[in-house]
Amino acid sequence: MNSPYSKIWMRMAVAFCLLITVPVAILVLVTTNSLRDAAIDKTEVSLGRLIEHKKDVITLFLEEKEDLLTMLVGMYPISYLGRQENLDKLFIAVNKTGSIVDLHVIDSSGAQVAYVGPYAQSLVGKSYYNAQWFQEVLIKGSHVSDVFLGFRNVPHIVVAVSDPLKTYVLRATINSEQFNNLLLSSQIGPHGDSFIVNREGKLQTPSRAGLTELNDEDRLLLEHHEGTAIVKREESVVVHSDEKATTEHFDATSIVTRGESIVATRWVKDGQWCLFVKALIEDSLGPFYKVRNHVILVIFGTSVVFLAIALLFINYLLQRIEKEDRRRVELGHQMVQMEKMATVGRLAAGIAHEINNPLQMITSQAGWISELLPEEDPEKVKNFEEYKKSVEQIRSHVRRAGAITHRLLGFSRKISAEKQNVKINELVEETISFVEKEAEYNHVSIIRKYAEGLPETMVDGPQLQQVFLNLLNNAIDETEQGGVIEVRTAVEGSKKLLVEFADNGHGIKPENLQRIFDPFFTTKDPGKGTGLGLYISYDIVKKLGGNIKVANRTGGGAIFTITLPILNLSSPR
Repeated sequence: MNSPYSKIWMRMAVAFCLLITVPVAILVLVTTNSLRDAAIDKTEVSLGRLIEHKKDVITLFLEEKEDLLTMLVGMYPISYLGRQENLDKLFIAVNKTGSIVDLHVIDSSGAQVAYVGPYAQSLVGKSYYNAQWFQEVLIKGSHVSDVFLGFRNVPHIVVAVSDPLKTYVLRATINSEQFNNLLLSSQIGPHGDSFIVNREGKLQTPSRAGLTELNDEDRLLLEHHEGTAIVKREESVVVHSDEKATTEHFDATSIVTRGESIVATRWVKDGQWCLFVKALIEDSLGPFYKVRNHVILVIFGTSVVFLAIALLFINYLLQRIEKEDRRRVELGHQMVQMEKMATVGRLAAGIAHEINNPLQMITSQAGWISELLPEEDPEKVKNFEEYKKSVEQIRSHVRRAGAITHRLLGFSRKISAEKQNVKINELVEETISFVEKEAEYNHVSIIRKYAEGLPETMVDGPQLQQVFLNLLNNAIDETEQGGVIEVRTAVEGSKKLLVEFADNGHGIKPENLQRIFDPFFTTKDPGKGTGLGLYISYDIVKKLGGNIKVANRTGGGAIFTITLPILNLSSPR
C-alpha cells in the first residue's frame, strides 16, 4: 500500500481502536466494579448470618448454664448443697463437658458455705456481700458477669442464681477456654477477627488480631447502636472527617463497610456485651477475581475479533479507494491521450493540406511536361527517353505522397480504411525492399522466414505496409552493426495470420514495456523520434481487427508480433 494510503490506514486503524477499546475499557471497569460490589454484598450477607448464628450460640451457652444452676437450686436446699461431699458429687455429675471451672454455695450474708474447684485456698474466708454481682443476684435472681479478676486474680466469667427464697446463691465459673472457642468458627478469611466487648468497650474474649482495646472507629460503632434492640437501616456513618462507611442493619445487627474491611456487630446478653466480627474484603474476593478474569478474557477476545474485523474492513475499503483512484488516474491519462491525439490530428490535417497544394502544382507541371514531350523531335532532344521516365517517376512519387497525405487526413478525420485482398508475404517483401539498402549500409542482415501457402486476407495494404515499415526502421535503429533482423510469417490456427519482427539489439527496459505504444513516448535520443510511430502502428493494427504485442527475447533484443484475422471477399462483413 502506498504511503498516502498507509497514513490513511493508520489513522482509521487508530480511530477504530479507540472506538472499540474505549467502550470496552468502560465496560470492563463497570462490570468489574459491579462484580466486586456484588462480592462485597455477598460477604456482608454471610457476615450478618454468621454473627447472628454466633449470637444464638453464645446466648444458648449462657442460658444453658443459667438454667442448670436454676434447676439445681430448685432441687436442693442450702442444707444439702452446703455439705462439701454433696457439692463434690453434684459438680462431677453436671460438669461432664468441663465447661464449668468451679461451684460456689454462698449464703445470703455473702459468706462462702461450700466450694469445689481449683481455687479453694485463695477463696477461704472471702465475703461477697459487697460485690455488685452478688447484690444483683439477690435482687434479680440471676446474673452473668463480665470478665473480671475477683479474689482469684484471674480473668473469669461467672453465672450465679439464687433460690426462690433468696436464702443462698449458687455460682459457677465458666471455662474461659471453652467460651472463647465459641468464636473460633466466626472468623472469615485468614485476616479476620472476632471478639466480645462490654458496654465500656473492654474485651471479654481475646482478639485474634491481638487487640487489647477498641480503636476510635470500633468504639464509634459501639456507641452508634448501644442498647438498641432493633436498629433502623442507615445509609452512612462518618468514621473520620475524611472517611465514610456505609452500614446495613438487620434487626440488631450492624454491618459496616469501611475502607478495605467489613465489621459486623451484634449485642448479646441482653445488651450487656457486643459481639464484633471483622473480615478483610481482600480475603473474600477470591471467587470475584476468577469471575473477573473470565469476564475480562471474554471481553478481550471479543474486542480482538471486532478489531480484526475492523482492520479487514479498513483494508477492503482502502483497496477499493485505491482502485477507484487508479481508475480515475487512468481515465485522466486517457483524456490526456485523447487530447494529444486530437492535437496530432489537427496537426496532421494542417500538414496534409499544406503538402497537397505543392503536390498538385508538381502534378500539373509534370502533366504539362508529359503533354509537351510528344511535340518535340526525339532526334533533337538529347536523353528524350530519360525525360519521359523521369516524368513517370515524378508522377509515381507524387501519387505516393498523395497517398501519405490522404492517410494523414484519414487519421485526423478517422476515415474508414480501404480494404483489398493482400498477400502478406509479398507485402512484407515489398516493405523490406524500401529499407534493404539502409540495412546494408548499417551492416544489418535481414533474414526472411516466410511460411509457404499463406492464405490471402482482406486488409488495407498501404496502412499495413506503413506498420511494417515502422517496425523495420525501429529494428535497424536499435541493432548495432553486424546485427540481425528476423522477419517471420506463419498461420496461427485457421483464422489468424502472424507476422514477427525480431532483432538482437538492446531490447526494451521492463518498465517501458507497458508504455511502448503510448503516444509521444520514445526511448530514442532527443530530436531522433517523435514517439508517434508505434502508437500509429498500434492504432492501424487495431482498426484492421488485429493485435500487436511486444516482448524481450531471451538472448537479447525485442520481438514485435502482429496477428491479423484471415478475411476474404466472401467473408461476411
